[in-house]
Amino acid sequence: MNTSTLTIRLPKEQREALRRSARVLKKTESEYIRDILARDLDTRTIGERIGRLAGSLDSSETTGEAHLLKEMIRERNWRK
Repeated sequence: MNTSTLTIRLPKEQREALRRSARVLKKTESEYIRDILARDLDTRTIGERIGRLAGSLDSSETTGEAHLLKEMIRERNWRK
């Protein structure tokens, strides 16, 4: 990967938040910032970005009580 260096100044609180988030994700601060920039600079539409996920969740064979995630999705997205 051909890279260049970018230097920025952050308030101390923001830098600490960056360190914590990167640590939780087990990434370096640089990796974390590159991921954030890649997502933010992605010009594809939401449909293009998640289109491959359409139909990938099959809950038709659920037995017994509904899965908690299924109920949460229904509550949040159900049209009232």
